[in-house]
This record gives sequence, structure tokens and C-alpha cells, in this order.
Amino acid sequence: MAERTGYFKENLRRVFYKRTFIVSVLGSLMLVWAVGALVILAFERRTNPMIQTYGDALWMLIITMATVGYGDKVPITLGGKIADIAALVMGFALLTTAITASAAARIAKAKGRAKGLEKKNSLKNHFLVCGWNSRGRYVLERLLRAVPGQKRPILLMCGLEESPYEDDMVFFLRGNPTTQADLQKANVPDAAAIILLADESGGGDACDVDARTVLSALSIMKLKPGAQVTAEVMDPDNSYHLELAGVKEILDLNIIAGNLLAQSAVRYGLIELVNTISTKADVTNTYRIPVGEELAGKTVAEAAQALKMEKDISVMGVVGPRGLQFMARDTTLEKDDVLVVLASEKPPSALD
Repeated sequence: MAERTGYFKENLRRVFYKRTFIVSVLGSLMLVWAVGALVILAFERRTNPMIQTYGDALWMLIITMATVGYGDKVPITLGGKIADIAALVMGFALLTTAITASAAARIAKAKGRAKGLEKKNSLKNHFLVCGWNSRGRYVLERLLRAVPGQKRPILLMCGLEESPYEDDMVFFLRGNPTTQADLQKANVPDAAAIILLADESGGGDACDVDARTVLSALSIMKLKPGAQVTAEVMDPDNSYHLELAGVKEILDLNIIAGNLLAQSAVRYGLIELVNTISTKADVTNTYRIPVGEELAGKTVAEAAQALKMEKDISVMGVVGPRGLQFMARDTTLEKDDVLVVLASEKPPSALD
């Protein structure tokens, strides 16, 4: 629920005005019915045996406006006919106004979302994605499925004129992630996690793109020291600068792709496994589980066996003072270590 708070706040005013407009139209339509029925009754009561009560007049008016036209009750006086026609015209005018205004509101909403937010948003605990490239679409799609059954709001900030992705949970802010003013609009201090894409939309070579990424990281850390930032780097030599900026998760596609291709030649099927883990959220997800007192002193193999039997969890590695150790089965776990696991559902003890 906390993840959706900002999303609801961001849409509350829009929904309020929409409902207010609908209530106003319906209220006006009911007023036309009520007054029209009174006027018709005043003209018809003395001369028309079909319309003797207010209910008769209201029934005739509603049926006429609905164009059903049963014909069991019709006005026969000139005044009644004029009142009936006037109510019919006003009713159609109100309905036409409602339809036109609704269509205009949808168009304005679409244009507004495409152009992006102009002021500081109220999103909290959201994902912030800075920059844009050909991989951005897949990043957003995966983030939308990050937690099965839930959607956390995502704010995309880049220099494009219009939003490159349409989804009710994806908000667009046209801006520069290297500037403090735009980062404040993105509400960086309240962001759950931040992704810095290698922003190829700004042009330049790999060094220029990485330079913007490093500047963005420095600006973010200024606003939120220790922020959980994941950055994409184009040139492996620039990873060092991102580390100096405080980024702990750095993705070098060139190195990773090259290593995967080479490993796949030796261990065929590896790429299919990686694709399954990274793309199919309904099959499995990666989580981090603190070792704690219960598993401290056990080896990774013993902990893996215990978790597999109890909760159907597969241990992939362990993060501790020695860094990340992948499939280190004989490593003895310490209390402050964190296990990296695969599971189809989030374990109760998993970290956010």
C-alpha cells in the first residue's frame, strides 16, 4: 500500500475533478427531468387523461428522452408539447456536453502525460529511471512486474520532448538528471531505487554518455547520500568514476554480453537460464535474505539445503565482507552475511 501512496496522490485531483463533473452533469439532467415533468403536468393534468400525476409526467419525459417511445403517455396540449421538446433538447445538450468534455479530458490527459510533469511530484517509494536508450522500454516493463500482483509507480526523467512509454503507473518528467532542480522535481530523497541508463538520446560518443551518467550520479548522491543507484556504463574504463561517485551497482553490457557469449560456447544453455531469470517474473525472482542467528555457522550448502526443504528457495551466492561469492558451497556463513536466492515468491525474511 505504501508503494501506491504517491500514485494515488498524483491522480487524486484528476479523479476528483472528473467525478465532480460527472455528478454535475447527472444533477443537471435530473433537474431538467424534475422541472420538465412539473411544467408538463401543469399543462396536461386538466385535459390529458394519460397524465394525471407527477409520476405520469416524469415517466413520459424519461421515456421520450431515452427515445424508447412506448406511446402509452404523450402530451396533447401545445404547452405540454413545447415543454417536452424543450426538456428533450436540453437533455441531449447535457449528454453531448458530457461526452465532448470527457473526450477533451482524455485528450488533455494523454497530451499531459506525453509532455510530462512540470512541478515537483508527490510520488514516494517510487522507482526513478534517468535517461533513455533502446533498452529503456525493457527496463520499464520489468519494473512494472517487479513485485507480482503489485505495481510500484515509476518516474522516467529524460530530455525527450514526449514520453516514450505509455502506462498509468509510469510518469514522465522532461528534465536533466545532472541538475539539482530537476532531481528535486523527481523527488529523489523519497525514491526507493534509481536507475541511470546510458543516455544515448543526448548524443555524443561513449565517453560523453558516461560523463553524463557520472554527473547524474554525483548530483543524486548530493541530494540523497547512500542512495540505491544502479548505473549503466558504455566504456569499462569509466566504471571507476561511477564507483567514486558512490554507485555500487554498475552494469557494463559489453563485458557481460561478451562473457555470456563465451561461457555459452563452453556451457551451452547458460544464456537461456539467464534470460529466464531476468525476464520471467512469474517463474522466479532474485531476493536477498539476511543470514541471522538461525543460519550463522552453517556452510552455504547446509543453508541451501535447509531453505530448499522449508521454502523451496535456491541459494545462488552470499554477500559478506569478502564481497559476492557465487555458489561458494563450502563457505561458512556469518551473522551479517546476506544470501542471494531464487524463489517464485518473496520469502517473508527477504529484504526490500
